[in-house]
Amino acid sequence: MGYDLVVKNGMVVDGSGGARYRADVGVKDGKIAKIGKIEGEVTEETVDAEGHVVTPGFVDGHTHMDAQIFWDKLGSCSCYHGVTTVVMGNCGFTLAPCRESEADYVFRNLERAEDISRSAMLEGINWDWETYPEYMQAVDKLPKGINYAGYIGHSALRTYVMGERAFEEDANDDDISRMKAEVQEAVRAGALGFSTSRSPS
Repeated sequence: MGYDLVVKNGMVVDGSGGARYRADVGVKDGKIAKIGKIEGEVTEETVDAEGHVVTPGFVDGHTHMDAQIFWDKLGSCSCYHGVTTVVMGNCGFTLAPCRESEADYVFRNLERAEDISRSAMLEGINWDWETYPEYMQAVDKLPKGINYAGYIGHSALRTYVMGERAFEEDANDDDISRMKAEVQEAVRAGALGFSTSRSPS
C-alpha cells in the first residue's frame, strides 16, 4: 500500500487515554490508514516528526471567533496550537440573528467580551445575512484553515426579536414564542444549540 503522507518518528498521543508511543502515521486519501512502523512503502510526502508529538486535532469548545472568521482565514492563533475545530457563539454572543441595521447591538457585546473593536468589525465583515441559517451560509462560503461550529446566542436572539425593548423589559409570551422558533430554525440548519450567560438581560 502506498501513502499520500507519512509522518515518521513522532511520539503519538492518540486520545484514547493510553500511554504515548513512538510510531509512524500513514495517510491515504485524507484518512489515517496506518499507525505503526512504516518502512519501504511508496509515499508522496514524508514529514520527520522526530522530537515532536503527533496527535489528533484538538477541539476548542469555547471561542468568540464569530467575527474574526471574516478576516482571519487560518483561525489564528487556534491553529498554531493544534486546534482543528472551534465552537463559536458562546456566552450568548453571536452575530446572528441580526439585521445589518442593528449590528451595533451585537458589536457592543463582542467589544465587551473579546475586546474586538467596532471599527475592525465594520471593516472586516461583509454583512449579508439576517437569520442564523443565513449567517452559517456566509461562514460556509469563507476560506478556512480550521473547522467551525456554533451556537445561536441569547443576546443576539433577544435583541433580534425585541429590539430596544430587550434592554429594558422582560420578554412577553409572544417574544418567547418567536425566540423559540428562531432557535428551532437555527438548530435545524446546523447550530449546535443555544448559548446564554448569567446576565439578567
